[in-house]
Amino acid sequence: MTAAERKYTVGFGPATTANSFHQSGVKVSTELEKDPCFRSGIFKEPFDLNELMAYDALVFIKIIPSYEILRKLKDAGKALILDYHDMFLYPSVYESDPVRKLIKKIYYFRLESGEKRRLRLLDRCLVASPGAERAVKEAGIKTFFLERQIFNDRSRHIRKVYHERTKGLSIYWTGVAFNFDENEPLKAALQRLCEKHSSKVVFHTQGRGTGEKHIEYREWKLDAWEEEMAGADIAFRWWKDSNSQFQKDSNKVISYMAAGLPIVCRPTISDRRVIEQGRTGLFAESPEEFEHQMERLILDPALRRSIGEAAFREAWAHYSLASHVGKLKGLLLEISGAHPAACAI
Repeated sequence: MTAAERKYTVGFGPATTANSFHQSGVKVSTELEKDPCFRSGIFKEPFDLNELMAYDALVFIKIIPSYEILRKLKDAGKALILDYHDMFLYPSVYESDPVRKLIKKIYYFRLESGEKRRLRLLDRCLVASPGAERAVKEAGIKTFFLERQIFNDRSRHIRKVYHERTKGLSIYWTGVAFNFDENEPLKAALQRLCEKHSSKVVFHTQGRGTGEKHIEYREWKLDAWEEEMAGADIAFRWWKDSNSQFQKDSNKVISYMAAGLPIVCRPTISDRRVIEQGRTGLFAESPEEFEHQMERLILDPALRRSIGEAAFREAWAHYSLASHVGKLKGLLLEISGAHPAACAI
């Protein structure tokens, strides 16, 4: 077999039950296999050096091995990539205040020195938000900006119905129960909107709340997610003042857009890259502005349709799985220096 005929092998892992692994491990690996130039696989924890050595490149999703294992992989010429998602590197890189940053560098010196040594063995880190990009660069890792791909694939083929009604609407939020509190500043606004317009808020999640009259909690299931979003009328995303939320990528927003949902959100830097204000979504910087923008959508069915349809087109034009994997293939071949003629980039 010639070098051009040999498949370039890529491992994704470690395997977990997290949505992040399904999205960036299972789905990406499956899509990559469609290219005759590549072969992909999944590896597990605990990390086994012999298993990892079987691959030409390794994509670690949020979790990386010890320095000793990474060093041996590096010495063997393996391409080492970290898919950041929303992981935590070490304290000082997330601190924006110069004085507190210096204090953290001193206090965590021993911990951070060890982490820097380990992280700098990586060839690239995949990031999907400017905030994460800044933190990763400060940690001394080369970045590769790669937007999250659409998670809810079946939404592309589910026809979204835009109702003409202005009462009885479903206002939708999805996420892990851990992030419930991010919506706390909107509590009063959501209650007023629901009471005024005979509507309800749907929290689609793994957790359960205390059950206010205007809020319905539904259990999140991967195989029914797209149908749940198709049945909603308006979606929202909010976050409190925190570095971790501000640095998040736009995975949730992209999912809403891909389902054709009109969105009201407090935008992060990342959200401003993805949403065009007034065309594919609406921004709000305060609970009062949020309530105003939501009421605009509630009272104007044509606006809901216009924003939802534009968001749908934008999402599928730029954030599909095929587009995501195509960019990743280019990076893999750039790092490896391999350019097999059969590769479809």
